[in-house]
Amino acid sequence: MTQGATQGATGVPGDGATAEAPSSIRSVTDRCTTQNYARYPVAFTHGSGCRLWDEDGREYLDLFAGLAVSSLGHAHPALVAAIREQAGKLLHTSNLFYHEPGARLAGRLVELTFADRVFFCNSGAEANEAAIKMARRASGGRFKIVSAHGSFHGRTYGALAATGQPGLQEGFGPMLEGFVHVEPCSADAVAAAVGDDTAAVIVEPIIGEGGVVVPPPGYLAALREICDRSGAKLILDEVQTGNGRTGRLFAYEHEGIRPDIVTTAKGLGGGLPIGAVLAREDVAAAFVPGSHGTTFGANPVCCAAALAVLDQLTDGGVIANAARVGDYFLAKLRDALAGRDDVVEVRGQGLLIGVEFRVETKPFVNDLLARGVVANATAGTVLRLIPPLILTEDEVDEGVSALLEVLP
Repeated sequence: MTQGATQGATGVPGDGATAEAPSSIRSVTDRCTTQNYARYPVAFTHGSGCRLWDEDGREYLDLFAGLAVSSLGHAHPALVAAIREQAGKLLHTSNLFYHEPGARLAGRLVELTFADRVFFCNSGAEANEAAIKMARRASGGRFKIVSAHGSFHGRTYGALAATGQPGLQEGFGPMLEGFVHVEPCSADAVAAAVGDDTAAVIVEPIIGEGGVVVPPPGYLAALREICDRSGAKLILDEVQTGNGRTGRLFAYEHEGIRPDIVTTAKGLGGGLPIGAVLAREDVAAAFVPGSHGTTFGANPVCCAAALAVLDQLTDGGVIANAARVGDYFLAKLRDALAGRDDVVEVRGQGLLIGVEFRVETKPFVNDLLARGVVANATAGTVLRLIPPLILTEDEVDEGVSALLEVLP
């Protein structure tokens, strides 16, 4: 706190609040931070399970999970205990030294996936940046990266160049060279774009930010064949689809393929910032000492959190719950919305669900929030539902009932 600053009743410095006039978390945030987020007028203070409470004590059903991050919901006892224990031991060492949580987490991810090696970072964008660098360096001079229109891979420059949404690139050009975008969910379009100069194909198994677009069966297997023939690396961006979100640990498992690289983040830490690049040995070999790095990647507390998340996903039955409740959620929505002229499609897998309307969905999200349900609008006309993976069928019923109340 700077000299002369005051701290109000809610603990927000600089707002001059008193016990009689409570400070506004929102007003201080709006006054003191950059204005690149269109925030909703709600300040959350705590949560439990799939529930959140705001500064006025109002309760909400969380069908958003902080952008698919809070995989175990809020204040999960096992996650809280793991964070608390590790925070009391060791917070940081840097990657110039070894530590136990990082070793255990790397070993666990190798055990559970196709990967031979893991690179840890802090976010999905960082994971995709690292994957792009790894693929190019492993490709012996190839440089072209093929991705899909409508995709989202992050907001740093390499990840943004791979992202197939021109609106997100506006004002930040020129973009990095060597990135080509093709029709989404089309193996034929990818095959036509891949050439002798292609280092990698990067796709989301389900396009999340672009509207929860589910590819046809066999799409990933077809991409695997294309990359095998051409020598390009297959990168699957599982930042959103990974860590149990689709009812498997990773979405590539639904088609039984072995990618070259998988990127992950979001739900891996259950709320703490951690990302990872999972890679086959021959591709990971491109990362030699000095070729890439990060100060905070493999942070011991974040690794301990991720280990607790993986334990709950696999041994605690959370992945099975995501698959079962996800099927129930999809069926419930399809039944409840059947016959509506304003609904295009209900689609998704596991607890990654999109309801496409013929109208903008932001008003629905606002109305749901007013009724105590947190959801998300994406791609303009899609209502995205990405709740904690511990969601129950009763909570599904509650959410669907609220949606029906707000629809015209």
